[in-house]
Amino acid sequence: MMNAYIRVDASLDIGTGHVMRCLTLAGCLNKQGLTVRFICREHPGNLCNLIEENGFEVFRLPSCRALNANTPNLSPYLNWLGVPLQVDAEHTMEILKQETVDLLIIDHYAIDEKWERKFKGISKKIMVIDDLADRKHDCDLLLDQNFYDDYQSRYHSLVPSHCKLFLGPGYALLREEFHEQWKKQIVRNGTVKRILIFFGGIDRTNETGRAIDSFLKLERGDIQVDVVVGKANPHIKELETIYQRYDNVHLHCQVSNIAEFMCQADLSIGAGGSTTWERCYLGLPSMVWSVAENQVEICKALDKKKIIKYLGNKEKVEESFVANQLNDMIKNEVNRHVMSLLSYHFMKNLHVSHQMMIEEIVN
Repeated sequence: MMNAYIRVDASLDIGTGHVMRCLTLAGCLNKQGLTVRFICREHPGNLCNLIEENGFEVFRLPSCRALNANTPNLSPYLNWLGVPLQVDAEHTMEILKQETVDLLIIDHYAIDEKWERKFKGISKKIMVIDDLADRKHDCDLLLDQNFYDDYQSRYHSLVPSHCKLFLGPGYALLREEFHEQWKKQIVRNGTVKRILIFFGGIDRTNETGRAIDSFLKLERGDIQVDVVVGKANPHIKELETIYQRYDNVHLHCQVSNIAEFMCQADLSIGAGGSTTWERCYLGLPSMVWSVAENQVEICKALDKKKIIKYLGNKEKVEESFVANQLNDMIKNEVNRHVMSLLSYHFMKNLHVSHQMMIEEIVN
């Protein structure tokens, strides 16, 4: 039996998206007969318990204080490790040196070729999951599921010539629930009866609250709103006070059926992270603003194709602006229908591409 190890973290700064997509990949590999284990640092906001609840063993690295701000830093994300790159590699090596490693998967913005090179003699194959294309990798496989104007050429100078690239939303890591709901999905038309608001598992800056307040400005008691948050969201109590005052606003915490909520919705408000591909796959028209720098160009590219409505980054999005844009979107059935249709067709080849990628990883 083949052994795979995944080096990935979640935290209040990192968010939950990296771990969630790695859980999806782990499930696919497990179905192919691989034994998958995780290596995660116990940052505040980590998801080690959730990974174990999903049936995967977790090797836990100790939580450490953030690096000194004056530490020479080649990457703006290096602080996400909590320790210097060399130290993180040593901690990981202590776990793996006695193991048989057929596949090592790394999903971490702070890790680059220097870290990966140390494991070339340990692992038979190394896979990297990335979104940034801002550093070199020493790997055999690389997945970047995002869409940019130049997405097919972004890594040409950043990986070895033998590296197999899986680029674009056709390779998006979506959980089985999305594939099941996709079979039931239809292209949206008609009036807006239900809106979904979801800004990820943590949402430190409370974009969720901003979206709710923007909707409430419209005084549309005839529209139901599902608000989904993770249990690590620091604003839950504040959000509870809002939904308790309005019969048409429903708060849901740590759901396991987000795909079902997406299918029930006629319109969505959310961030520009990995949830983008989930909404697109299910043909859900979406109003989006970016909550991280690496989301900006993706959102702009998708807005240009009229697949989403991009409102800008979180620092510049104001409630009155969101309310006006939301009101326009609710009224414009044609735009919503076109957006749903374009989203659906944009992701329609995911099944074939995804299966091809899994076969390449395993073989």
